Amino acid sequence: MNRIVFLDIAKAICIILVVVGHYMPDNSPMWYVMLNKVIYTFHMPLFMFVSGYVYIATKKDISYGSFLMKKVKRLMIPYFTTSVIVITIKLLTQDFMLVEHPVTLLSFFEILYLPVAGYFLWFIWALWWMFVILPFFKTKTSRDVLFLVSILLHFIPLEVTSLFCLEQFRGMLVYFMFGIFAFENRWLYYFIVNFKWSKLVCAVLFLYQWKLYTF
Repeated sequence: MNRIVFLDIAKAICIILVVVGHYMPDNSPMWYVMLNKVIYTFHMPLFMFVSGYVYIATKKDISYGSFLMKKVKRLMIPYFTTSVIVITIKLLTQDFMLVEHPVTLLSFFEILYLPVAGYFLWFIWALWWMFVILPFFKTKTSRDVLFLVSILLHFIPLEVTSLFCLEQFRGMLVYFMFGIFAFENRWLYYFIVNFKWSKLVCAVLFLYQWKLYTF
């Protein structure tokens, strides 16, 4: 399958935006503070949109078990490895250095259901649950229905547990499904391919502004 160039561009843009959106050094100039705030309002919805788009654009006919194993290797193993490293470093340094969100030995167990090593890791859990459920929606019609359900889940004020980052999964699913919807509906597909990326960003921002997500 030939690589879709604009998907590579989108992934690169998302990586840059995620880094900038989470990096705020002390004594940052005002222009950077404002830029950071603007980027922070849409960088994760855009990341999820592109993730959904890439998922359906590169979807292969493999068994559910094989698919999940690939995601374990690409998502969960890096998550647990990073978590163990971060917690270990914090334990070794937090007694004599200022550490955000101190940890304990119990944190090595807590990473099984919460991103205690660093809250920024929530997106891995959210993506994991999306990849767990999506293979069960094998037809375009079923995925369209899931897209509608994800819209309802996003805007209806439901109490959802933060364990396993299910709350974040509920909030981000709509953007992931929007990416799938964009690929599978050709009028929107050609809009994305043929128009400037600024218009794509505006489309995601428009959806995002319906309701600010909170974490």
